[in-house]
Amino acid sequence: MSYKNCALLIFLVIVTSGCDVELENQRMFTATPGFVTATLPATPRPLPTQTPPPPTPIPTITPIEGLTTAQINVRAETSTASENLGMIAQFSTVQVIGKDASGSWYQIIYTNSRIGWVRAEFVQVNASAQIPVIKSGTGNGSGLSGLVIQKMNVRNGPGTTYDILGVLNPNDVVFMTGKSPSGAWIQIEYANAPDGKGWAASEFLKIDNADSLPVIGDTEPSPQAPTDIVLTPAVKILPAMQDGDSMATPLAKVTIAPRSARAFQVDGDVSAPEGDAEDWVEFNSYSEAVVIQVLCSSNVLQVELWNNGASVDDFLLTCGEERVLSIASNSAYILRLFNPASNEFRYTKYTLSVEAFR
Repeated sequence: MSYKNCALLIFLVIVTSGCDVELENQRMFTATPGFVTATLPATPRPLPTQTPPPPTPIPTITPIEGLTTAQINVRAETSTASENLGMIAQFSTVQVIGKDASGSWYQIIYTNSRIGWVRAEFVQVNASAQIPVIKSGTGNGSGLSGLVIQKMNVRNGPGTTYDILGVLNPNDVVFMTGKSPSGAWIQIEYANAPDGKGWAASEFLKIDNADSLPVIGDTEPSPQAPTDIVLTPAVKILPAMQDGDSMATPLAKVTIAPRSARAFQVDGDVSAPEGDAEDWVEFNSYSEAVVIQVLCSSNVLQVELWNNGASVDDFLLTCGEERVLSIASNSAYILRLFNPASNEFRYTKYTLSVEAFR
């Protein structure tokens, strides 16, 4: 081999080797490494959102403290015909949370947070104007309510010829579901009936908007005056038992004071000319006037007001009537209750209520 050829060969080897080195370097630079380095993800950017509306406030009722002025029953509904949940003693504190539309009943928190209804007339509440009206009843009727104004029967049909299901008392609240074609009878919710419905004479109910009640049935018994008031059974009435009370030893002795009780209630009976002819009830009041009322089985009672051994007032009190008596504060007074003079035997069972005049 000549010198020139040898030199050319060496040059080609060098050039070729240099190219291989460059390619290898490129392969080493671009090759995937034998391990992976962890890479933190980019911090997410929150998307803009609308401000959520505030939650709907839950209505709450702040109980109002009341004081019972008599021993009272707690009922499941606003009626003496409803379930009796229990009894609360006189001068007990109760938590009032509502009242019915007529204001005749208060809804209270009973034992173990159970809700019940009591007669408003026997609960003293200073802030009565703040008590909210709460609807009672099952909600299956027309939404209208009526107030019983006289003791009456509930029947299973619109007429006095139908069977008696039970009795309603004054100030019971009934929830109406319809009326008879003449409007003389009102269908009401009545839990003691097999179908939960009963009929009451409209004459003994205080009703607003009775025209909006639906008519039930297209016929009713032959015309008959709805005089479905509860009458005294045709049995011999026994004289009132002697209870031994007198002016010196009254049947009851109560003090009316703003921090104890503003009212009280006494049950009793009198008869004449046989039996216990009179009852005596003593009271002392901080006020200068009291309101008395007698609910009784007869039409009227004779009442005398005594002070310091002398009669200062004498009057006839019709059953259900209220009367205001002017008195001297912090002085003992005595009420004498008896039947008016008559040649016939008279028996009267009564409930006397006495309340400080507001």
